[in-house]
Amino acid sequence: MLIFLCTPGDMSARWFVAELRRRHGVAAQIVTPQELVYAPDMQHRLDGAEATSSVTLKTHGTLDSASITGLVNRVDFLPDAHLATVNATDRSYMLQELLAIWSSWISALPCPVINRPTATSMAGPMYHPAIWCHNAAAVGLPVAHMVYDTDLPDPVTPTPVQSAIICQGQCHSTSVPADLFGACCDLAAYVGLDMVELFFGSGPNGTVFSYASPIPDLSRADAGLIDQVARVFEEHPT
Repeated sequence: MLIFLCTPGDMSARWFVAELRRRHGVAAQIVTPQELVYAPDMQHRLDGAEATSSVTLKTHGTLDSASITGLVNRVDFLPDAHLATVNATDRSYMLQELLAIWSSWISALPCPVINRPTATSMAGPMYHPAIWCHNAAAVGLPVAHMVYDTDLPDPVTPTPVQSAIICQGQCHSTSVPADLFGACCDLAAYVGLDMVELFFGSGPNGTVFSYASPIPDLSRADAGLIDQVARVFEEHPT
């Protein structure tokens, strides 16, 4: 089973899953973080380099690490409504434990995973806009001149008017200039994201980088991206 891990309101992921089924017959399923957190049973064992796991979901039954053929990770937080009555200190601790166990579960899956968790976020690297701007400049993307001062409010990044979705070394966009595609792919590789959406605004001399999101709006996906994601999981069966 190919899993898209996303929030219940992630309509672009639902559309993308439907397109994968329609175009390629890919058996993709939506799983929400609520289903993980409220799972009636979960086992996760680490033995040196070996990892085995199983989780029982109310909607999909029991999934073990061998039955999951791939996972697209689009979750940057876990729900905490069930901890509403817990005091703040214990609540924070319990959330960190939940993040640790589910991040470990995703990271240990032997199948292809798009955007494995990092220490900063379940969805992969999450950076301050200034860091994104620095990284964009480092790979050769045009950036706006912005000054950050601790005594002043942060500057506003350029209003995004264009975007590109990068997936494992391929850039998909109908609006970003093609001569920026290479540097867009370099930025994704530089920060360690399998899939990321980069946004661009207008500067005095043309297109400039604005910000990035590890959870792209998949409703903007072109046929090439849908085909690429299908190939990623078709070529790496478990």
